[in-house]
Amino acid sequence: MKRRSLLGLGALGLLAGWALRPSDLGQPHAPYFAALNQLLRREGGGIPLLVVDLARLDQNAERLANQLGNQLPLRLVAKSLASIGLLEYLAKKLGTQRFMVFHQPQINQLAVNFPQADLLLGKPLPAAAALSFYQQLPQGSAFVPARQLTWLIDSQTRLQEYAALANALNQPLQIAFEIDIGLARGGFATPEALGSALNWLRSTPNLLRIRGLMGYDAHLAHTPFWVNQDTAFAQSAARYQAFIASAATFSELWPAQPLLNGAGSLAYALHTRLATPLNEVAVGSALLKPSDFDSPLLGDLQPALWVASPVLKALPGQLPFLDSAQPLLQRWDRNRQQTYYLYGGQWPATPVSPAGLSYDALYGRSANQERLIGSLGTGLQVDDWVFLRPQRSEGLFELLNQLVLLRNGRLVGSWSASGA
Repeated sequence: MKRRSLLGLGALGLLAGWALRPSDLGQPHAPYFAALNQLLRREGGGIPLLVVDLARLDQNAERLANQLGNQLPLRLVAKSLASIGLLEYLAKKLGTQRFMVFHQPQINQLAVNFPQADLLLGKPLPAAAALSFYQQLPQGSAFVPARQLTWLIDSQTRLQEYAALANALNQPLQIAFEIDIGLARGGFATPEALGSALNWLRSTPNLLRIRGLMGYDAHLAHTPFWVNQDTAFAQSAARYQAFIASAATFSELWPAQPLLNGAGSLAYALHTRLATPLNEVAVGSALLKPSDFDSPLLGDLQPALWVASPVLKALPGQLPFLDSAQPLLQRWDRNRQQTYYLYGGQWPATPVSPAGLSYDALYGRSANQERLIGSLGTGLQVDDWVFLRPQRSEGLFELLNQLVLLRNGRLVGSWSASGA
């Protein structure tokens, strides 16, 4: 009797364990992606693509413009929107020629393609990288660096290096100071440290011209649960104001209308509803809204960028060296029933359609033929397309050559995914 009870309990335990197996997550393409799948089967050309949904991009841009209103001018972040075509489109739509730029030769590319632009460096570059900009700028260029380009200075040492560069070039250089507003992003650590740099600048013959300050505060979007976000914002804004006050005491150096830049895609919304020291904000990724930018602060914006890749192979979900265990593994996890190999791979992106697809942690990833697993419920066939949502746009454009433009269910053109 006792043995039967134990056997019964064991059977119940097995049944309970079996009931805990993963749910079948597989589903066919949702209507939006089903239509896009059929479109790309006809017109996609059979190679991996970056698809920009222009209707969603427009809605995001309009939402951003409404939030900023006339309160805060916009500076587009070029590293997150690294396509000349995309930047031209957004600059026209949002009425700005201000760009934040981070890399060489991107600075030269923007100077050539946007000769009326106002360029602000988003990070401090070695003086040698700055020198290469001047060496590569075409003779007779309509872009005038002395009034259209602002280099970022984060330390006394870099200030001295750029002063030497300006003297060597025998031309003025505009600079802005990066300041630490309490979020461990580097730059001048205190208003006193900035004052010391300005004092050196005042006492040393040089060709540097001060434009203003830059304090990056995107980490405010990720305040931990024990920190009140509005309080953290107020503290960083107070630090920014202290730097402004320190700089303003050097009236002969400090401009009457300084540039006061900050924010970022994750934090710009805070500056639209709270008292801010800024007179412009930098925004880039929010307009495409990759998944790293899923935040309550960006809740009104929609994903507008997809990686799309055709299915090269649709196979039973086998794993090497596990032939005998495979049937049990598939019965336990129905999301391992099928294997799909894509054209290309290892993008910083997550499969979103059909639902239920995932990378195969037991097999590994590939840049040549990315392996995804899913259940029979996905309904995928060879030459169907899989859609992945990028985690970020920065660096992604370099992996694919073209942005394909989607509007109202039709492909309406393309932009080069390079050149910015």
